[in-house]
Amino acid sequence: MLSIQGFPEEKGLKPQHVKRLKQLIDTMVGLIENQFTGSLKINFSQGSIGRVEKFEEILKK
Repeated sequence: MLSIQGFPEEKGLKPQHVKRLKQLIDTMVGLIENQFTGSLKINFSQGSIGRVEKFEEILKK
């Protein structure tokens, strides 16, 4: 599991925002390990994660 260093609560992030950022990083690491070949679109809203969209490329042979 990765840790978010440099994002302590005293820098303006609320604990729930830090938790969601950690979850997002864990999810991205899992996608990399499973050889994800698409892209992610991450929208932020007022300093927190608003929406995450996943687009996956499907290769045709």
